[in-house]
Amino acid sequence: MDAERREVMCFGTTVDAPVVRELENRSCVVRVAILNSDRIPVERLRAVLLCLPPAGVEPYCDWVAAHARMLTDYGVRLELASPDDATLGRVQTLAGDALKLVGVRARTAPPAAALAEGIARHAAGPSPRVDLEIVIADDREPIRKVDEPLFQRAFHRCSQVTLVELTGGKSAARVFAAHMTMDGSDAGVWPQPSFVKLDRSDKIAREYANYRDYADRFIPFGLRPNIHALVPGAERSLLIGNFVDKSESLWDLAQREVAAQAVTALIDETLRGWRDQGYASDPILGSVAAAMRNAGIWNPDLIDECYVEKAAEIGIAVTPANLWMKLSALNQTWRQSPIHGDLHGENIRVRNGQAILIDLASVTKGPMTADLAALETWLAFELPDGTEATRFGDPTWQAEIERLYLPAAFRHPPGPSGPASKLRWMSTVVRQIRTMGIAAQSCPTEYQTAVAVQLLRRCRWSNGPAADRFRRGYGYRIAVALVEDASGDGR
Repeated sequence: MDAERREVMCFGTTVDAPVVRELENRSCVVRVAILNSDRIPVERLRAVLLCLPPAGVEPYCDWVAAHARMLTDYGVRLELASPDDATLGRVQTLAGDALKLVGVRARTAPPAAALAEGIARHAAGPSPRVDLEIVIADDREPIRKVDEPLFQRAFHRCSQVTLVELTGGKSAARVFAAHMTMDGSDAGVWPQPSFVKLDRSDKIAREYANYRDYADRFIPFGLRPNIHALVPGAERSLLIGNFVDKSESLWDLAQREVAAQAVTALIDETLRGWRDQGYASDPILGSVAAAMRNAGIWNPDLIDECYVEKAAEIGIAVTPANLWMKLSALNQTWRQSPIHGDLHGENIRVRNGQAILIDLASVTKGPMTADLAALETWLAFELPDGTEATRFGDPTWQAEIERLYLPAAFRHPPGPSGPASKLRWMSTVVRQIRTMGIAAQSCPTEYQTAVAVQLLRRCRWSNGPAADRFRRGYGYRIAVALVEDASGDGR
């Protein structure tokens, strides 16, 4: 039992009640309190117990609605003990969504011993540092007040944590490098930084499971972040692990045309444990695009209409429904393996030639070529540094994309660009990944299809600067040509 958080606040009961005696028998420190008159000592609390009366439950329900989320975010268990089913029904109506929180339980007439045992076994975690100083570097957006309890629990040994927000990706998650100042450590006050990811609780739980199931035993120890803790909350949670310090993103290396070694290391070393699984069984028969849809990578129904309209303006009257009909009808073979699901240039960190994979929120199983296609299209269609964001069009980029993404360039990798080309860096990394993709495919149209799907996936977003929207729309046109070629309509 965690000695740091042994206190249980009990409302609606007396010091000589059976449940109080049972709690004390289990080394809990019981504090009989009165609603709305006592401070809630979250730094010491293991649980709160509300023994509901048969009548007049409204004040209790109001208290639950006001405090349930905060208690859950601090790791405190909230137990509601009802005298009968009718009372419990009224509480369920009045308290509403508060009873759905993961740390809240409401039961009818639970035995005192069982109630006390559940509370005693609850792992509230270490005492939170309620006076933790949270500093956001570079004048970035502060964290929300309601999220502070999660950080107070995660950094309970620290007096201060400075959060440096990291960029990359299009999700609503916030990712930080956390630089800590510790108290009471014999080793020193400044440990190595950690990465911290703040997101919806269900997404964090999934990513934590992905690290456990897909990373721990399949990606070498030094080529992935190693998770220190999961701090679950009512609506949002934290994932904490070791930060890949003194590293660069693959995106930065690609733009300097020095990414070749890192790309090879990514495929041959970092992802080898996943990709080997594709050869543990025979290739699967069926549509590659359908497999990628079933894996949650894309959905033709989510393609934004603005890109379809832009294509129609230049005579490409092909809708997402038309594309899906052609893609789902393809008779193909492909190998299934674990895949990252959102592989791009910002979630691959490179240090001393090693490619370190981060952000495992979207890991799933699907066609082995899907990750290569995701990385290639991201590097080719993402806005590079120095791009004029308001410019809707880029003839130089368009010409190079047309060359690299001709259907014929998926039967044999495209040749190099001219030595003085401004986009030689893009051509170089696309050609390298394309060669790998074609080598890994199990039928002549597999990688081509995977690339088309990844281009269509980018069209689900209609936000961002004009230059970004232009590239997504251009990707839609390229995807149409690739799909028509794969289905035989373009020959």
